[in-house]
Amino acid sequence: MATARALIEGALRLIGQLAEGETASNETYNDSLVAMNEMIDSLSIDRINVMAMTDQSITWPSTYATRTLGATGDITGTRPTLIDHAYIVSNDVTYPLVLVTDEQYSEIASKDTTSTLPTLLRASMTVPNATLTVWPVPTGNVEIHLVSMAPLTQPATLLTELVLAPGYRKMFRFNLAVALAAEFGKSAPGEVVVGANQSKAAIQRVNTPLDTLRMPSGMPGCGGGTFDIYSGN
Repeated sequence: MATARALIEGALRLIGQLAEGETASNETYNDSLVAMNEMIDSLSIDRINVMAMTDQSITWPSTYATRTLGATGDITGTRPTLIDHAYIVSNDVTYPLVLVTDEQYSEIASKDTTSTLPTLLRASMTVPNATLTVWPVPTGNVEIHLVSMAPLTQPATLLTELVLAPGYRKMFRFNLAVALAAEFGKSAPGEVVVGANQSKAAIQRVNTPLDTLRMPSGMPGCGGGTFDIYSGN
């Protein structure tokens, strides 16, 4: 673990704004903390920068096609930054909930169609609450799970300890140094810029989702049939 202050001091030393053993002024610490949280906020909107995904369970009320989700929404919860996928749990059975775009939803001719369970979800990342729409409209309450990016933690104070996965400490320190160089009217040294880019790239390689393996449709066993891997038939 590392405190926000330790990461800030390390970043300031990288750009020559702080010498070894020195402490910064209160103004410098406060400005750096703001810059750090802005950096973390920016990183958190990209799937390949975040450490983990979160599974949020909500109860969707019957007869409603659209609800808002957030601290002050129709459904109280966490406003997701970006929904990766969603599913329904009903009687201990899981059903996929397909994400659709605004354009795809607009092409549905009968938006008032009802069913026991919805099959489609449209998510609009409105602020302060996300706006969610399901189709068909459920005739009973439904347990919906939203799997989305877990935002990176923003420190509230200089003494806040950040629990970081391997690689994140260097990525935070070097990328914060680049941000602080601009904040204090400096040019970040070339090696710092390289370190910032390389450390971020390393994190992104680890966080990039694996592609789903899909078999060519012409192969035996694809397209709805079966294939015996032992007999080859």
